[in-house]
Formats: sequence, structure tokens, C-alpha cells
Amino acid sequence: MSHSVLLTAAHEDTEVFRSKLEEQPVSVLHYPLERYQSLEDNGDILDALENLEEYENIVHGSKRNAQFWIEWLQEFDKIKEARNQLNLALDQHTASYLEEQGIPAVHPHADGEAINLLEFMLRIKRIGKTLYPCGDKTAEDLPALLRELDIEVDELVLFTLEGPEELNLEEYRKDFAAHQPEFIIFHSRRSVNRTLAAFPNANYEDAMVISGDQAVTDKLATEGIEVDQQAEGSWDSILEIIKKE
Repeated sequence: MSHSVLLTAAHEDTEVFRSKLEEQPVSVLHYPLERYQSLEDNGDILDALENLEEYENIVHGSKRNAQFWIEWLQEFDKIKEARNQLNLALDQHTASYLEEQGIPAVHPHADGEAINLLEFMLRIKRIGKTLYPCGDKTAEDLPALLRELDIEVDELVLFTLEGPEELNLEEYRKDFAAHQPEFIIFHSRRSVNRTLAAFPNANYEDAMVISGDQAVTDKLATEGIEVDQQAEGSWDSILEIIKKE
């Protein structure tokens, strides 16, 4: 019997997770309540593009970060210049995307943990000035870890996080009203607010509520929602819970 899973994270953040879910006897109710949008031209972005040679490394913390960076490189015809730097990726998924775009990339052959990439950089002695493309509302560990070692890193903000467009939200609500998911995933504290606002009539008592980590569990408790299973802060740990159930 197939069960349904409610997922509200952005397309870019769940690409691998959703592909793995397809291997399980579940159907995915994917209503992205998070939407990433490119910023307009600004001085910081233009300066980085014009001065790529100053950076020893360009570090890509996710495929999403890489996608927005590639868009800027293509717009200003800077792909060739970006190839001259060492492009480091947090995981194989991101490295494969960069290589598809013509930029050779390396990663530490680990599980996508920031500490693994940092250790890899130290091992290959790539501790020079580093460019880190990212968004304005995404908390990422690696820049802080680099700064702790006095490695100069410029976080280049390329995109921002928005909610769904109104027409899409209406479609999500109509489709949700026709389904009662067996699993409801709250992947972040932010997803708690967005999901409750989008689906105020959702029945959480008859579904298995999965939280991404302890902070999400605490946030749900303040909303009076009981968590059935708590993951360990990764999409893989959420997947393991679904597989066991």
C-alpha cells in the first residue's frame, strides 16, 4: 500500500531526496512553499565577477548555490575565468552539476558535511582567499569554519528566499484538500510557519509528524503539534524514518 508524504521544501533543496523517495512505496505531495529568486545586479556581484583571479578557491555549498552562480557567469561570459580557480563542491551532486556546465570540480568524497570539505581544503593546502556563492537567508557552516582558521572568505549573496506565488499556493491548497498525507515533514523551523499558514486545516493527529531536528521539534511544541519521529538534521535521516515506517 502506498502512503503519501507532504513535503514543502524548495525544488532545489529536495532533488536528491525526492529521487530516493521514488524508490519507496510512497507518493509525494510536493508543495514548495520556499522559492529562491535571483537578486538584481549589485556592486558586490559585479566586483566578484570582474576580479575572479583574486580568489584561489570557489566553494559551492550546494547545487542550488552553484546554479545561481552559473547563471551569473553565463550572463557576463565568465565561465572560462571561473575554470581557472579551484572549484570545490560539498558533495558529488553539486560537483556533477558543475561539470555538466563545463567547470571541473572536486569534492572530498564524503557525505556532504562542511567539516569534511574544510579538512579536504587543508589537506590539499588550498587555504587562500575563497569565494562562497550563497543566498541571504540560508545558514551555512563552511564560511564560519573557514574564518575560524583565519582563511579569508567572501560570502557572495546571489539570491533570496521567497514564498510561493499566489496562484501556486491556491493550487497547493486545492490539491491538499483532496489528500490526507500519512507523513508530514517539517524540515526546518521556517517550514513550521510556512506549512501552518498554507494549510491551516491540516490534521496532524492522524499523520506521522517528522521533524528535521531538535530545534524543529521545539518549534512544533510551541504550536501544540506532537512530533512522532525526529530526524538528525539531514534529508537522509528523514528518509530512513520513512523507510522504517
